[in-house]
Amino acid sequence: MAHRLTLRFTTEEDGKYFSLSIDNVKQDENGQATVTEAEVNNLMDLIIQKKVFSTKTGELTGKKDAKIITTSSTDFDIS
Repeated sequence: MAHRLTLRFTTEEDGKYFSLSIDNVKQDENGQATVTEAEVNNLMDLIIQKKVFSTKTGELTGKKDAKIITTSSTDFDIS
């Protein structure tokens, strides 16, 4: 399974958001994502505090939401 962490931030322009997706999130031996809520909150706070990104709708001003998206695939034997 593949895990993607998606972070959404509010920006200076009202009603506008900035999204950041991170692929290959750390996982345990069973393939389950092991990122904690505290780690995600700390990461988002740090990104805002350090002004890592500048967007066309202004600087990041707050946290909107975050989620881990898990995808899986099934291979078919095509002959």
